[in-house]
Amino acid sequence: MRPFQRNAKTNRGFSLVELMVALTLGLIILSAVSMLFVSSKKTYTSQDRQARLQENSRFAMHFIVKDLRLAGYYGCVDEINPDTVNVTLNNPTGFVNNVQIPLEGLNNATGTWYPSGDTTLPPGILPGTDAVTVRSADATSSIYIEAEMPNSSAVLDVNSVAGLSVDDIIMVSDCASADVMQVTQVINQGTGTLKVQHNPGGASPPGNSTQKLSKAYSPSTDGQGTRVMKFTTKQYFIATGASGNPALFRKDNNAAAVELVDGVENMQILYGKDTDGDKVPNIYLAAGAAGAAGLGLQSAADWSSVVSVRIGILARTVSDKDTDVDTNSYDVDGNCAIAAPKTDPCYETPAQNDHHKRRVFQAVVHFRNL
Repeated sequence: MRPFQRNAKTNRGFSLVELMVALTLGLIILSAVSMLFVSSKKTYTSQDRQARLQENSRFAMHFIVKDLRLAGYYGCVDEINPDTVNVTLNNPTGFVNNVQIPLEGLNNATGTWYPSGDTTLPPGILPGTDAVTVRSADATSSIYIEAEMPNSSAVLDVNSVAGLSVDDIIMVSDCASADVMQVTQVINQGTGTLKVQHNPGGASPPGNSTQKLSKAYSPSTDGQGTRVMKFTTKQYFIATGASGNPALFRKDNNAAAVELVDGVENMQILYGKDTDGDKVPNIYLAAGAAGAAGLGLQSAADWSSVVSVRIGILARTVSDKDTDVDTNSYDVDGNCAIAAPKTDPCYETPAQNDHHKRRVFQAVVHFRNL
């Protein structure tokens, strides 16, 4: 039997030219696939950052708009004045306790709140940004006066003490008047023995200057009229957050400021003033705007004509990984696009020339309680 022999023709390999062509085609295909992968990754990353930007902006607007709509909510009291709203706290006209002014504005971190004239800036507020203060009672409270007070200094008998703590600032309100005080003791001995005390003094500021309220409150005939609600003074402002990025902060009463949303770079606010008494804004002005014939926004009388607010925020991506350089300026409050009459100049943020993506979000809020 003849030994096995390979056919010489079947032993032939690739030539150098064929190998080079194959390698070249492989590299071309690999390069195309790599470019496609890099492009897809870049697109995904950019879209993810912008999605986070939009999500952060929606959260920021949600917080601010929700509280702005509640500005001046003092139960079912229609008018806010010293005859209808009484304060037993020490320093009743202090910034946190000034219930007679449900809305205040600070323009460009200049150091003066209007209309109170207070010069205490929010902690760490960034230059050139606006801030707003909203005072209101908790509209979700389900705590009511359950038994008539024998006198105006008596303890409050309530149906519930859920959520109430010592040192809370609370408001008792019916449709005729309201009183603001600090809780000094919460008594919870079961159903029928739920009480809130408001003695003079207090464990922490501001404390009560007196135990005597403006009147002795009693439950309403339907059991829903005389409410006990937490009262809060909330400041919204822009400062540097924990990540090093600008962020939206909120400060409640005398508590430490809390970072709410990262990546909010600027906030600009204009207030809609009604100059003809029809509850419709005729002009939008910055807090502290000077002017005559209805064009100012400094005094308490000026602010009594504010019926709405236009708020704009400039949000940016929290990382600067985009390759494009942002050379744009931004009309944050929308005033540049508004036709006359207006007394505030058109303000646009200067271009930052960095690699962040930015977007402006705006909202108009009409006040329900002012």
